[in-house]
Amino acid sequence: MAVRKRTGAKSRTRATKAAQPAQARDLWRASMGAVALTRKEGAKLVGQIVDQAKDAQARAVEFVEGRVADVRGQVEGVIGKVQDAANQNLAQVEQVVSGQVTRVLSRLGIPSKADVEQLSRRVAELNRQVKALKTGAKAA
Repeated sequence: MAVRKRTGAKSRTRATKAAQPAQARDLWRASMGAVALTRKEGAKLVGQIVDQAKDAQARAVEFVEGRVADVRGQVEGVIGKVQDAANQNLAQVEQVVSGQVTRVLSRLGIPSKADVEQLSRRVAELNRQVKALKTGAKAA
């Protein structure tokens, strides 16, 4: 029977033990590189997300401002129509009330503004005639 020598196994074990710190160092360096790469890529990704958020905000503001302008125009149009209708109704009410007041005042015998103005003109005319007669009587 042949006997195997075990000298090679011990030398392989020593070589493996010697290689372990080098492997650990390589693993540590690789993980540090991965962390650095992750940080760099993460910063880029965050920057892209911030830029996209700013763009989305600008688009949203522009959209909302457009909608507000449209709604404002519609509201102003409706308000204009309502104001016109209210003014027409007010004019009609004023006419009705004025007619009613004039009728009541005439029933009570109170002269209207037009009557007072006509009387004032007539009094002024009579005053002129009286003055003319006075100046004519003095001259004669």
